[in-house]
Amino acid sequence: MRTRETSALALAASRLDVVVAFLALVAYLALIWALQYRHMLGEPDLYRVLVGLMDGADSGRYLNSPLHYDRDFGFGYLAAMYRFVPAAMLHDPDRMAPLMNQVGLWALAPGLVCFWGAVRLVHGTLTATIALLVFAFSPMMVELGTSGHPVLPMFAFLSAAAVCLFLPARGGTAVLAGVAGALLLLLGLLCRGEIFLAFPWLVLSRIDTRSIRSFFVSGILRSLAPLGALAMFFLLQRSIVATQMDQTVGHYFFSFYHWATIVPGFVYMLVGCGIATGLLGLLTAGGLTVMSARRGGFAELLGPLALIAVPLAFFLPNPQPTRHFMMCLAGFGILFGIALTRRPAFGRIAIYAAVLTLVAGNHVLAELARPTLLRQNEAHSPYLPTHDAYPVTTHANIGWFWQRHAALIARRERWQTFGDMIATSCEPATIVFSDEGPHIFSRLYAHGTPVQADRFVLGKFLGFQGVRDGHRFIVLEKENGWPGDAVATVLADPALRDYKLVQDPWTMSIYDRTPIPPDRAAHLGCTPGR
Repeated sequence: MRTRETSALALAASRLDVVVAFLALVAYLALIWALQYRHMLGEPDLYRVLVGLMDGADSGRYLNSPLHYDRDFGFGYLAAMYRFVPAAMLHDPDRMAPLMNQVGLWALAPGLVCFWGAVRLVHGTLTATIALLVFAFSPMMVELGTSGHPVLPMFAFLSAAAVCLFLPARGGTAVLAGVAGALLLLLGLLCRGEIFLAFPWLVLSRIDTRSIRSFFVSGILRSLAPLGALAMFFLLQRSIVATQMDQTVGHYFFSFYHWATIVPGFVYMLVGCGIATGLLGLLTAGGLTVMSARRGGFAELLGPLALIAVPLAFFLPNPQPTRHFMMCLAGFGILFGIALTRRPAFGRIAIYAAVLTLVAGNHVLAELARPTLLRQNEAHSPYLPTHDAYPVTTHANIGWFWQRHAALIARRERWQTFGDMIATSCEPATIVFSDEGPHIFSRLYAHGTPVQADRFVLGKFLGFQGVRDGHRFIVLEKENGWPGDAVATVLADPALRDYKLVQDPWTMSIYDRTPIPPDRAAHLGCTPGR
């Protein structure tokens, strides 16, 4: 009799977990829909993707366009855009930006469902629902979900592959699940190559730990799908974009790995995942590890610990923007679920109250920490401060998320308007100085106007150049050339003496020491096509 009562209670609790997960998913998607970027994109890198797509379509070079961003590890996403998006949309930033945002939203919805399902298969419904709450309502994901970064479809394919690979299947069914998982991982790799950082999670989450021999045999078998996906990806990569791995991965490590980046990297991780989530997550990881080492039962922790440790080690020296720690956040959510599930004395109501307190605490702490972090940022940033109504930073999730989101939209609207004004330059040749170059350059394509574009290099300064309606434009990004003075460098170059100059007033830095001479100042406001 008691067994039946226990089973009935367990079933009721499981159903409650499912209901909570469903309500959380609906609430999150409604929130993201309300906050979603409409006619602009959420971060500078997305404008690099946009410019590459439009140039590929305009020039007919498609994937061979030199303006593509992250082509080597995201060529599948780009190829899908060229294959399935109507040609008229590919030429117009005002139509492409909403489409990219919609791709992100509708990839994230099934991605969250599959993430919940994958965690449930290994750890149960309570842990899965806790992980979903912590993950979805973090400062990072509330903002990331509002725009259309390729990391969102990558996450969806990763989660769907995890469902296939975590199924407790045997024989032919296991083989079919493995093949499906490998194909889904391949699709994820084609969207965004960093998915490989989650492969240890896939291998270790259901690995056999009954003996050392079982561990290695199981590990080899569970590695077949991820390794197969990687092999297929490298073959496609080599045949389509002719990438040399020593040039791409090696460049990453030599560019970013410095001891000085470690502490700022931890700060970015904390504000992205949520300060409470990050701090308590690290404590929970340590506490569960010590307890499991003493009592046994360490197998359950291997997957989520790998999901935290591997991406953290990879991205800690390159923490901007905080979406780099998305997989770490998922791992923290799973660990919280494991820790709370191991406390049977806590009822479901108490557990969910604690999780919601954690979620709310992240946003409260983000606002409380905002003044201090802004002061630290201004003390070390070479950019001159801009006097916004609600001061925030672009790459760190500080402040109330709705106010930060509104502030970021206001910034994007400024650059959108500025870029539209640049397109009305009265000069035959114009140079724009801005560290929001991709956004500003993308506005030259407004209304489907064709642009003959290419990259531009002036010493250490990089940028874009293009011809629109017979007028030449260069948008020069200043950051790469610091501590050099961009205006002084242009004025000293006789090849650029016919260009008139204009400065973006919102990306001024301490290295912008030379004012634009009156006789070289560009005049804006003429009718395009004059």
